[in-house]
Amino acid sequence: MWSEKYRPASLDLMVGNEEAKEKIVLWLKRWKPGAKAALLVGPPGTGKTTLVHLVAQKLGLYLVELNASDTRTKDKLSKRIGEAISSDNLLGTRTLVFLDEVDGLAGRADYGAVEFIKDAVRKSENPVVMAANDPEADEVKKLSSVTNRIEFQKPTLEVVEAHLAKIANNEGITPEEGRLPAIAKAANGDLRSAINLLQSGVASAKDEEMTASQAVNAFFGAPDEKAALKALRAYPDQPREKLRNLFTGVVRSRVHEDRKAAALEVISRADLLLGRIMRGKDWRLLRYLDPMLAEELWRALGDGGASYSLDGVAWPLQVRIWNDSKKLKEIGLRVGRRLGISQRGSLVEDMPYMLLLCGGAAFRDELVRSLDLEGTYGEFVFREAARARPASSL
Repeated sequence: MWSEKYRPASLDLMVGNEEAKEKIVLWLKRWKPGAKAALLVGPPGTGKTTLVHLVAQKLGLYLVELNASDTRTKDKLSKRIGEAISSDNLLGTRTLVFLDEVDGLAGRADYGAVEFIKDAVRKSENPVVMAANDPEADEVKKLSSVTNRIEFQKPTLEVVEAHLAKIANNEGITPEEGRLPAIAKAANGDLRSAINLLQSGVASAKDEEMTASQAVNAFFGAPDEKAALKALRAYPDQPREKLRNLFTGVVRSRVHEDRKAAALEVISRADLLLGRIMRGKDWRLLRYLDPMLAEELWRALGDGGASYSLDGVAWPLQVRIWNDSKKLKEIGLRVGRRLGISQRGSLVEDMPYMLLLCGGAAFRDELVRSLDLEGTYGEFVFREAARARPASSL
C-alpha cells in the first residue's frame, strides 16, 4: 500500500500542521511531572497518531499506545497503563503514554474512565498525550482541566495535490490532466485516503465536477450504463457516502416494489464488497465498485423513478433530534461504531427502524444491553419505542 510506503519516516517529512508539530515537541521538552497532558484534536487522517509516533522516535521515548474507545472502563485502563504512568520502562528510558480516540469514552458507559484518566495525568511521572476527532465531545470537554489542546487542521487542496504529485513522480506514473485536483477534493483533507485513491485509480475517470446530489441524480437518470458509470465516477466524496446516497434514493423511489427490492439487493452486495475492501485495506478492488453499480443497480431500476436530495432526514426525525439531540446522537454514535458507519448515517438510515423494532421487548432489552444504555438512555429507548410506529408512518 502506498499509504504505508509513503508514511513519513521523520517529522521533517510530515505534510502540514507545522504549528502543531512545533507545539508538541516544545511541550515534551518542557514537560515535568504534574504538568498537563497534551490533547491533539482534529479530523481523521490529519496526522495526529503519526505525529505522536514520530515525536517519540525523535526524542527517544518508549511509546505505550492505547485506544481509549476500546478500553472504556477504569479497571481496563488501570491494567493497561497503570505502570506506564508511574515509572520508567524496563529499557530505562522515559515513557510516552498515548491515549487515542478519547472522544470514544461515551456517556455513562465509561465507568469512571474519564476520572481515572484525569487523576492519572495529575500523578503521572511520564508525559501523556491524547487524541480526539471530535473537539465538542463531552468527554473531551471533561478532560479540559488536565490537558493543553493542540489543534490539527486538514491540509489544503494545494498541499494534498503537491504531495500526490511527488508520489506519482516517484512511482513513474503520469496522471491525466485534472486527476490530482479531483482526488485531492474527493479525499476532503484526508491524506491517507488521497494516496489510496491515487493508487487505486478510482478518481482517474472523473470527467466533470459535480455535487453529490448532482452525481447521484445523474446516475438515476442515465440513459444507459455508460452514462451511469460516468455519473458515479464524477461523485465527489467517499465511496461509503456514495453508497449511502444511492441507498437513500432507492428507498425513496417510486419504482415497483420488485424492482426496488432488486436494487436494494445490489446495494447490499456492494456494501459487503466495500466492507471487505475497508477491512482488508485492499484499495485496488475499489475499481470494481462503480462498474458493478453501473451495470447491476442501474439495470434493476429500469426506466427511472429514483432520485436523491441532500437532506435525507425525515421531518418527524428532525424534530426528535432537536428535542432529544444529546441522547439520540449518543445512541447513533454507538450504533455507528458497531456498524462501521457515521453517526449521521446511523440516525438517518437505521434509527427509525431500530426504534420501531424496540416495540418488541426482546429486541429492546438486547439493544439496551449491547449498547450499554443505562439510566436515562435506557428510559429514552423505552419511551421512543412507544412513539416509533406512529412517527414512522408520517
